Amino acid sequence: MARLPTPGGDNNSWGDILNDFLSVEHNTDGSLKTSGTIATKAEDSAVVHNSGVETITGTKTFSASPVVPAPTAAGHAVTKSYVDGHTHNAVLSLPAYSKQGALSVTTGTMRFPIDGSYTIVGTRLMVGTAPTGASLILDVHKNGTTIYTNQANRPTIAASANAGGPGATPDVTTLVAGDYLTVDIDQIGSSTAGSDLTVAIVVSRTI
Repeated sequence: MARLPTPGGDNNSWGDILNDFLSVEHNTDGSLKTSGTIATKAEDSAVVHNSGVETITGTKTFSASPVVPAPTAAGHAVTKSYVDGHTHNAVLSLPAYSKQGALSVTTGTMRFPIDGSYTIVGTRLMVGTAPTGASLILDVHKNGTTIYTNQANRPTIAASANAGGPGATPDVTTLVAGDYLTVDIDQIGSSTAGSDLTVAIVVSRTI
């Protein structure tokens, strides 16, 4: 077996021993070997990516997905994926309606167009002047039909408050490109009507 020379020993043979040791990984000109132990390191079964042959230089390629060791401690991820295979649910708000000034009960006619696929999470609403005496109640319609089949779950701002939502998940949650939303104002308060209203539809989207 190749070894390094022993200090204070190997008289008259340390050079041969050293050359023997170096020749395991080096050519006679001093360059690293491209075959032998170096070339097989990436295929060692102890290496995580042991599902296929890895090239020695340049881009790493695999014939199958890399093998991930099973979790061995609390907190370890159960599964792992390639970065380019990840999906995430992004939550965002679609500005669907705004009205300046004192509110009045009205059926919405302004159509907010939808340009992609979303899942409705809820509705957020804010007013500059809070309603008093009674709550402010809205309704959101998709393509002319309420998304709150259970009308008890309609978006609400409580009396004397300036904000509400996102509230309960609506009964209709799917939006696709080509749909549109409208907002009805069903109740405005009793003593004082709310004013300066902004409504946003909270949605999630897989990216």
